[in-house]
Amino acid sequence: MTFNNKRSRYFALSTLAGSLLLAQGSAYALQEMNEQDMRKIDGQDGIYIGTEYDRIDVDKVYWEDKAGTASNSEESLRAYANGVSITPNVAGEKIGAGISINTGSNGTTTGIDLDVNATLGTVAVNSLQICNETAANETAAGCDPSIGSLALQSSTPVQFHLNSQDGFFSETGQAELTLGLRNINVYLGQQQSPSITNQLIMRNFNFNFFGQGNMFVSDTGGLRFQTGPTGYVDFTRVNDPQYTGGSFNGSNPGLNLEFMHKSNAVAGVYSTDGAKGIIRVGASGRMKNAYLVVRGVDARDASNNILGYASNTTAAGSGSNASVIGSTGIGFRMKGEFTRDAADADGGTPTTLELGGAGKNAYGVEFGKLTPLLTRTTEGGALNSGRAYFDSGDVYINLANTKTLSMPENSVLNTSKIGNTDTLTKPVDYTQQIHGQTSNPSSVVIGVRGMEFQALSRRARFIVSSDVTSGMNGYIAPNAGLDNTWGIGLPIYNLNANIATYGTTYTGLLADGSTVTGSQRLGFAAALSTEGVSSDGSKTTSIFLIDGGPNANDGGNPTDYYFGLRNIDMYLKGYGSVGVENGKLNVDMPNLLIAMSTEIAAGYLPGAKYKTCPDNGGSCYSPLDNFKQKTDVLFGLKIKLDGAMNFALVPSEAGSLSGPQEGANRLGFIGSYNINNGAVQIVEPTDGSILGLDNISGRVGFDNAIVVNQDNVGFNVGLKFNPNQTPGDVFRVKDINLYPAGGTAQRLGEMVITGGTLNANMTIVPRN
Repeated sequence: MTFNNKRSRYFALSTLAGSLLLAQGSAYALQEMNEQDMRKIDGQDGIYIGTEYDRIDVDKVYWEDKAGTASNSEESLRAYANGVSITPNVAGEKIGAGISINTGSNGTTTGIDLDVNATLGTVAVNSLQICNETAANETAAGCDPSIGSLALQSSTPVQFHLNSQDGFFSETGQAELTLGLRNINVYLGQQQSPSITNQLIMRNFNFNFFGQGNMFVSDTGGLRFQTGPTGYVDFTRVNDPQYTGGSFNGSNPGLNLEFMHKSNAVAGVYSTDGAKGIIRVGASGRMKNAYLVVRGVDARDASNNILGYASNTTAAGSGSNASVIGSTGIGFRMKGEFTRDAADADGGTPTTLELGGAGKNAYGVEFGKLTPLLTRTTEGGALNSGRAYFDSGDVYINLANTKTLSMPENSVLNTSKIGNTDTLTKPVDYTQQIHGQTSNPSSVVIGVRGMEFQALSRRARFIVSSDVTSGMNGYIAPNAGLDNTWGIGLPIYNLNANIATYGTTYTGLLADGSTVTGSQRLGFAAALSTEGVSSDGSKTTSIFLIDGGPNANDGGNPTDYYFGLRNIDMYLKGYGSVGVENGKLNVDMPNLLIAMSTEIAAGYLPGAKYKTCPDNGGSCYSPLDNFKQKTDVLFGLKIKLDGAMNFALVPSEAGSLSGPQEGANRLGFIGSYNINNGAVQIVEPTDGSILGLDNISGRVGFDNAIVVNQDNVGFNVGLKFNPNQTPGDVFRVKDINLYPAGGTAQRLGEMVITGGTLNANMTIVPRN
């Protein structure tokens, strides 16, 4: 490690230092210094440490982890950051940190105030790779291919501030914690060829967090920060140094994830200029009853073996030292309840969520008035005052040496018939293969268990990101749509997921028809499952629109109509690679399984009062377990598709325009799905009879897009059957079957489509 041109490093204790110098004279050698004298130092009752550097260079930085192997022995893996440099963003600027520590006591407890402000500049990493430490010995022999280059670029100082009434860690003493990660650009660079570097960019990442509560260490729970019933967490909006105008006057959410793509970037040069937007999600405002837990995990105990046993084949190993996570895993969990209005936020800002395009001049949707699914918790009672919430579930992070990971089984899909004898999934499907290579690449694996997002937005409104002001075409004012009565429900219940990444290269066809050779990529595998509805019907995984116009039969309370996909039991798994070639985010998945059971439904949300009470004297309220009943179901839908998919996300052009334009905020999905075996079945909700399109095979190309405009959202679907016009890719439904309730299948025939295109467009224009 080298430090170039170190400018200064000092304790700011001028009075004390002067006293020590004067102590060399005999007249002052034994002079007593009282409390008031000590307080005349620059830090008053504490200490300040300042550092400044022109540049820092580090040869290697690594994270070492223990991983189980199929041979039932643990091994050490290291994730290396090679060639790390820290440099100023602007010539002449200094990098470094200022650390201020102040303490005080009330006689029984000692308080502490720790404030750290760091100017990072640009932290660049030449390459990232994972190595088997036993074989590597810090050489290339035991290392997998590089994942790519990485850079973190900060234009705003990073802040960590802890103010505690009772030391660093106290379960009873009040603490305030600020973590200010603001306007940080993260660049992942990959070489399409020796002369072409492309970048996937997370622009202006924000985690602008302020929390009031308790921070302590638990024997079993690890490091924990929790607000309790009286504290809170705020995600405060952050001013964007590059953008102005827009619906939020040039600011971004306190939690901001904004993904962009840049082609033909200059290696070693990091700038968002010319990048095109993919997607942005964000959250701002106050949350309550929140906590964050970080802990270590020893998964060698069979009862704590979250991701299963390591394997060299599709058959998993066994034994405590074969656990994928091993003895040194990392686990964390965070949860928070969303505040819905000013009164609930107690002086803070109510929680809002955002989803839309990334970059300049990008439209999006803000979701406010976040509530749970149930309109009321008792029939005919008061409106539900409970809060919607987000719970990450248990999240595990580890380095791994395995070919397979385990997923929790979905009992609904395992027992849901598709045909007379087959089911949507089988227990064997929940062994997830993460690569197709001869030997295991060392990988980073992430497991998620029990994630929930139980929130409906009863007020959705359109917003625009930046660079457009009042009077300009496409401007959306900050207060526009605050009285909207339409909303969107995207609740998620019991989501489980596995993700694995590793370094690899790709040679082959891209979704746009071009080819690449030896392109640097992320090896990628994912499995994801959701549960459709809880046992009492109060939680669900669904996607629906909400009409909350006033209900005259309920004192002007929201009507709470809904329409959409309800109770989605879903399982997805596949592996392949992800690259950033030719201006697109390209994904090749030679093995992809999609299984889903859902309902298309329309009606009233649980607990809502009907606009007109039934004439027969029945209840005037939608049942609290309405999502467990079939009353609102138009039809059920079951889908199972197994095959290979090659597709690409086509970034929006919005970021390169001088102002918002209709259609510019278009996120495209192009590619094809070669189906080996599949089925689509429509279920009659009353008696369960089924019309089945079974034994589906063939290749289907697609060119789809989601377009967000100033006052509407468009869905453009284009399907091309047998796009290559080859006999082997003909789309065929080998069996069209009718399954009467309680009867056996009746074959109606088959269907073959040798070619052709199907186009459909739908635009949703909400009522204000």
